[in-house]
Amino acid sequence: MRGFKIAVFAVLGLIGLVVLAAVLLLVFVDPNAHKARLQQLVLEKTGRQLLLPGDLKLKVFPWIAVDVGRASLANGAGFGAEPMVAIEHARLGVALMPLLHGQLEIGAVELDSPTIRLAVDAKGHNNWADLSSSKDKEAADESKSSGAPAAAIAKLQIVNGTLQYRDAGAGTDLTLRALNLETGRLQSGQPFDLKLAFTLLQGKSLEAGVQLLGKTTLDLAANRYQLAAPQLDLLLKAAGLPAAGLPVQLRFEAIDADLNAQTLKLPGLQLQAAGAQLNGSLEGTKIIDAPHFAGPVQLAEVSTRELLHRLGIELPATRDPAMFRKLSFSGTLAASRDALMLDGLKLKFDDSTMTGRAGISNLATSALAFDLKLDRINADRYLAPLPPKNAAAANATAGAAKAAPEAPIAVPVEWLRSLNADGTLNAGAAVFAGVQYSNLRIGVNADGGKLHVFPSEAQMYGGQYHGDITVDASGRVPRLSVDEHLSGIDFAPLMSDMLETKRISGHGNAAIKATATGADSSAMLRTLNGTLEFHVDDGALEGADLWYEIRRARALLKQQAPPARTGPEHTPFTALSATGKFTNGVLSNDDLKVAMQYLQVSGRGSADLPASTLDYRLDAVVLKIPEENAADTQDIVGLKVPVVVTGSFASPKLRPDVSGLLKARLQQEIDKRKDEVKQKLQDKLQDKLKDLFKR
Repeated sequence: MRGFKIAVFAVLGLIGLVVLAAVLLLVFVDPNAHKARLQQLVLEKTGRQLLLPGDLKLKVFPWIAVDVGRASLANGAGFGAEPMVAIEHARLGVALMPLLHGQLEIGAVELDSPTIRLAVDAKGHNNWADLSSSKDKEAADESKSSGAPAAAIAKLQIVNGTLQYRDAGAGTDLTLRALNLETGRLQSGQPFDLKLAFTLLQGKSLEAGVQLLGKTTLDLAANRYQLAAPQLDLLLKAAGLPAAGLPVQLRFEAIDADLNAQTLKLPGLQLQAAGAQLNGSLEGTKIIDAPHFAGPVQLAEVSTRELLHRLGIELPATRDPAMFRKLSFSGTLAASRDALMLDGLKLKFDDSTMTGRAGISNLATSALAFDLKLDRINADRYLAPLPPKNAAAANATAGAAKAAPEAPIAVPVEWLRSLNADGTLNAGAAVFAGVQYSNLRIGVNADGGKLHVFPSEAQMYGGQYHGDITVDASGRVPRLSVDEHLSGIDFAPLMSDMLETKRISGHGNAAIKATATGADSSAMLRTLNGTLEFHVDDGALEGADLWYEIRRARALLKQQAPPARTGPEHTPFTALSATGKFTNGVLSNDDLKVAMQYLQVSGRGSADLPASTLDYRLDAVVLKIPEENAADTQDIVGLKVPVVVTGSFASPKLRPDVSGLLKARLQQEIDKRKDEVKQKLQDKLQDKLKDLFKR
């Protein structure tokens, strides 16, 4: 606004200089014969060179009018050879008879193809400061107090104007081209019709066609400017927007700017773009010294998918086709030079509702701040659709072809490096990757490429989750560190939801502390290093019947028929625990303990996470025989049975080590024979002693 006023004043000043000189010096003579004197007068007053290659025409009655052909005013020193102001043609007239009665009545002011170039250099110096001075202000103040006649302009018209503003220090490059302005009769305090159109160019990144219509009142004495029911229409063109441009409509009940009070009122705001409508009412304070705007805003419900489609953005298909269908919000906007925040926010998207406060706390650094509460969300509904069930069944039946592995998830390095955020998110209920959480609380702090999620806590599956997660993308290779703890968890539904397996049940605790590096999830898995520990009570291993496998192995050794299975593949335990170490994605441990009613199991081995395979060796000691098998298996009490666990995570294979079992059986026989030999020796020794004492 200030630049536009300066531009208009510059043009009017140029014409005024020409008119004043022409009226005083050239009323009764040919003005073109005195161009040199006129140019000298402008040079003395402004220090700038005035060029008048066009013709000057004067008219005295009933108007003192001047027509100016092509003219230009030189730029300030150090701002280039192009003129600061140039026009192709201008006309200004003053009614003579009203002037004699103390009334200043200006006719139509017409400017044809004016060009104004405003510039600020890298040191902050501008090219218009030398055209204004304290003397000019004093003269203006004297004219106000001396009872100078109030001016009225019949009409102001600018055709095909151009305004350039470049600030080398700030990197600003703005151009208004095709500037066309037309007004009704201009007089301070009186309303007039305004019609304004131009194209705004911001470097090469943005082009905006602008049209403004409205009834305008300029109260120069009170320094107050009003527009009644203004209509502002924009056509935005930029990268990412539709090629034809994005139409935007802005409507207000009024625009009321009081510069003395530094207030701006914008009631009845209506913004329409891409099928969305935003309503509100804003009021600004300290709009010159420290502008601040506040007021309620509301986005009417719109389809997110259709809105982004109109903006040239296509959202991917989702697992639930109903997602990205509903979006609306309301809140109180607070905007200043430094921040843009929404307080009292109520955001609805699809089936979720979010309340709280969110926005940009620092516009200079694009810092996000939020404190939000979410009622519920199922993030899995926004994932890509699952493959058709019939296709999965066909693959399973064929058996030969393995399903293609899922593509690794890339770490969004550039996004992380640009992210600046600090806030807290609370959710009543949430589902992520199939895992269900309640009373979820997440703290987020991100800056300089480091994302720290802490605290991260929730209730889940009858227990508690606590986590501390950091993603560091500030270096050449992204780095992940996790320190997560589960306590009192019911593992059966957790494993079912997280890994789609029902192979383990029970309640217990687990903890993992690890680091990883890599550009995607696959690389992270291959470089995972750290520790793991868990303890589960009163559970079961499903899909494996360890006691049956031991009985089957015994029958094999005795060359007997395998025993009949009497129940499901199920191995209950009273306690299961282990600690392990991750090395480049492979978990190894040597202290696996499984306590069962009839068996005591210890084990050691490894789990290869990138390959999803197991390789474990277990030793199962038979403590006692179940009643249903007591009749025919008493001979294996105390026997240590080696068991091998191999295969994939999804389908592990558990089988006794027959050769190891044979060795264990032979060792048991040897130990038994040793005991028999020892007993015989002891018996013989007793007999000899008896014989000795008889003698």
